[in-house]
Amino acid sequence: RVWRRKRLALCDARGHPYATHTHTKMISHVDASSELLWQLTKSHNAHLKTSVNNTRFSNEAGNLTAEHSFKASGLANGATAVDIQELADAAKAATVVNGKKCAGTFRSQVGETKLACAGRADLEKAALARVSALHKAGRVARAN
Repeated sequence: RVWRRKRLALCDARGHPYATHTHTKMISHVDASSELLWQLTKSHNAHLKTSVNNTRFSNEAGNLTAEHSFKASGLANGATAVDIQELADAAKAATVVNGKKCAGTFRSQVGETKLACAGRADLEKAALARVSALHKAGRVARAN
């Protein structure tokens, strides 16, 4: 790890320093296993939501089921996580799977989702359910 310390002087209106603070900033990145990342973030992270009856949910990117578990975590399983979002500016129902735009028919979106889930077969059912829900929400109802 490489640590760099910066001294930041706070000044008054005339430019005279009246306080000096030291800030520490981490420069390098240390690779860690997904199990270690889960142990570090399972109790406290910004995406953790707790309901009234003590049920825990998580809303991080890459978490398809919103459950707070190692299997579903997008933080711990970052390399193999599958992230599916709605494409905001699309005229028809379209999704974004792992940063790749998937527009077109529902069948083509399902095919792209299955390709993205090739490394994580346990998430394929949840991913297809998410794509189906987004496609259904993006459809325009016919006027009778």
